[in-house]
Amino acid sequence: MKRVFLFIFLMTVFYSLNKDIRAQSTELGVIIGEPTGVSAKFWTSGRSAIDLGVAWSLGDSGNMHLHSDYLWHFWSDSGVAFYTGLGGRLLFDNDTQFAARIPIGLQLNVARRLSLFFELAPTLPVMPETQSNFDINGGAGVRLRF
Repeated sequence: MKRVFLFIFLMTVFYSLNKDIRAQSTELGVIIGEPTGVSAKFWTSGRSAIDLGVAWSLGDSGNMHLHSDYLWHFWSDSGVAFYTGLGGRLLFDNDTQFAARIPIGLQLNVARRLSLFFELAPTLPVMPETQSNFDINGGAGVRLRF
């Protein structure tokens, strides 16, 4: 019986997906992970957007993190988008650090104004000096579309 309810729930979610996004729309929400904070997305077309984040590390350092990325979305017929992009991150710790980011993720439009996303973003420190140690940021979030 549980499987029947799970199947009905999943079918309802997939049939309610909405992949139509207008250019110039804005999404605002939260991302939970490492780091955790506020996330915004500004659509420039139905397939591209600029992503911004203001977040804080939940680790011992508690440092502040700002990032911005230009994203390209590849929509499937089911309303799920794979996306990737290029961007940068500022990390405010004892020394301010700039790193290049290459985010990859999935976006799922659950309703006309609600989207869920899952993202991983490998980063490479560039300033104050280029280092060979990669870092990975990632999380899951929810945004409301305006």
